[in-house]
Amino acid sequence: MIAAFLQYPVSFGDPAANFGKVRDLVGSTHFDLMVMPELFNIGYFHDSREALSRHAESASDGPSAQFLLQLSAEKDATFIAGIAERDGDRIYNTAIIVSRGRWLGKQRKCHLSRLEKPLFSPGDSLQCFDDGNCHFGVLTCFDLWMPEAARLLVRQGAQLLCCPANYGGPWTTHLARIRAMENATPLICANRCGNEMYAGKEERFRGESQIIGPMGEVWASATEEASLGVSLIDPNSHVLKSNPMCDDLMDEASRYALSGPHLR
Repeated sequence: MIAAFLQYPVSFGDPAANFGKVRDLVGSTHFDLMVMPELFNIGYFHDSREALSRHAESASDGPSAQFLLQLSAEKDATFIAGIAERDGDRIYNTAIIVSRGRWLGKQRKCHLSRLEKPLFSPGDSLQCFDDGNCHFGVLTCFDLWMPEAARLLVRQGAQLLCCPANYGGPWTTHLARIRAMENATPLICANRCGNEMYAGKEERFRGESQIIGPMGEVWASATEEASLGVSLIDPNSHVLKSNPMCDDLMDEASRYALSGPHLR
């Protein structure tokens, strides 16, 4: 299968403009699965929960889902992208997953940064998805900092890890390679680029999206510019998790107890 990431400077609070950017950047490129940034439609630095609430929407049938459902049907592909999901009186930082015009599901971000905790509720479960080509798990940005989260998905059978992200520091770029290597599983990290205002100053998102192989090798990468990166991935070759030291990494990992996230 052809895996892809898409990074671009997200227009703050302007879903229509971002839908247009996505459509233009995707163009005629062929791929089977694409990961896009966290909060791909509205940007990141919202001043309050009330301000964020104006952009929150239904994960399954809101404007962003409708846009991606149509685009996924046109491209005959799977899309993974982050939105602000409204569910009753709660707002979640949620990745929605659509494939070839069909809704596959959603993954709520379980681990929230200090900036996000006043805005979002945390997710409380991790699951894998299957689009017919690949069995994959989704971790949003800071989720990737928890080795247990990636390991839980791989022990559920994930052949690929997908990470929508919004980050400006250098650490997640390095952590993505570590998560791929320690799980012997390819990983796609789609960060955004561009700038946003926060607390009176301009903050930069560094881009540097990557598609990473199971030994941490970089198969495709971006700089700070808008970019679409692609790489061939054979999901079947990543069912058995092995590396030069071990024929079955998950058999070794099964010696350790592992539980999913929970609300406190």
